[in-house]
Amino acid sequence: MRKISYRRNLSGLALGILFIPLLSFSAHGNSDFLTIEELDQQATAYIEAGQYLQALPHATQAFESRETLKGEETLDLAASLDKLGEIHRKLGNFNSAQPLFEKSLRLKENLLDPDDPQLGVAYNSLALVCYQKGEYALGEKYFYKSLNILEITFGPRHPNMAAAFNNLARLYETTGAFPQAKHLYEQSLEILQSALEPDHPNVAASFNNQGQLYYHMGDYIKAGPLYKKALGIYEKANFTNHPNFAATLNNLGVFYLDLGDYEKARPLLIRSLEIREDIMGPRHPELARSLDALTKYYTAIGQYAKAETLVLRSLKVRRQALGPDHPEIANSLETMAFLYKEIGEYEKADPLLLRALEIRENFLGDTHPDVAKSMHKLAELYDEAGDFKRAETMHYSALKIMKKNSKP
Repeated sequence: MRKISYRRNLSGLALGILFIPLLSFSAHGNSDFLTIEELDQQATAYIEAGQYLQALPHATQAFESRETLKGEETLDLAASLDKLGEIHRKLGNFNSAQPLFEKSLRLKENLLDPDDPQLGVAYNSLALVCYQKGEYALGEKYFYKSLNILEITFGPRHPNMAAAFNNLARLYETTGAFPQAKHLYEQSLEILQSALEPDHPNVAASFNNQGQLYYHMGDYIKAGPLYKKALGIYEKANFTNHPNFAATLNNLGVFYLDLGDYEKARPLLIRSLEIREDIMGPRHPELARSLDALTKYYTAIGQYAKAETLVLRSLKVRRQALGPDHPEIANSLETMAFLYKEIGEYEKADPLLLRALEIRENFLGDTHPDVAKSMHKLAELYDEAGDFKRAETMHYSALKIMKKNSKP
């Protein structure tokens, strides 16, 4: 089978994090004098290069012009809604993205056959937003609607199916369904490796995602090499100024942090933060991942004031982007608690960990592996504070969840 180069657009369908072809593009001139088609082209080029802030004004103007000038429901209008929605999703503006995707879906349902692949893309876009908002059951429903439609058009071995498998796998990984996630990631990678060039950035993204799954499963021996393999592909493809590259840098940096290799961790974490700030702006929730990781780094080397500044910023970013009850808020709270525990301020750490546990139980259920991890963190805190009775209770509760999840 002839491989497909990443320099070609595979199908014109945007299916989440994997399908972001690399293009080199610079905007020139005043966008007021560009046609709608030219505005669309500029927005698309910026999106494909991962430059979402630059894409936003072009996509907004194209949408508004199309809506005002034509004043009718068309597939072109739906495409503008999709593009604008995808930019807002990439920027972490999930509440702005969702109604745009919903309006696009309604247009497509009125204008297209029920098995048209554009409907599959619309369901996938809504699924991604629901997943990122923490609405996992609704996200799963939309992912399956998308998969069923796309398979009719492309068959089970097309790269677009690999992207759809990957997206569903991410949801299962987040909700603790690791066997299902592992199977889908493996399917996705197998398809991509057979269809794409070996230095395609989407192959790198797939290696990174598998690495994250193994990391979350506690299998560090498998996780580390997968991160390194992904970075090598990104660098070979000159894909080093993109959010996906920044994510892998951060993942490998956290990996080294956990191993206690702070010298290797630091440059990776700093570079990841710099790329994310440059591309995504100062308020994107992905930024909080880098801020949390650097908080742990500075805590580990004893620079507590710097660590506290970073984690407070992380919490503010997540609250503004996601609201006060999103599962990722628990990550910032636990990172802050880790800092306070390290400096012996147990009375500050305790309510943070309790709130993180409450958030995880509300969103994930009381048998999710992440709930057990939150309980384990509380048990460690109580142990260090000398409250051995509460520590024993938390250890026992966490152990029950872990045993339940380990059963076949």
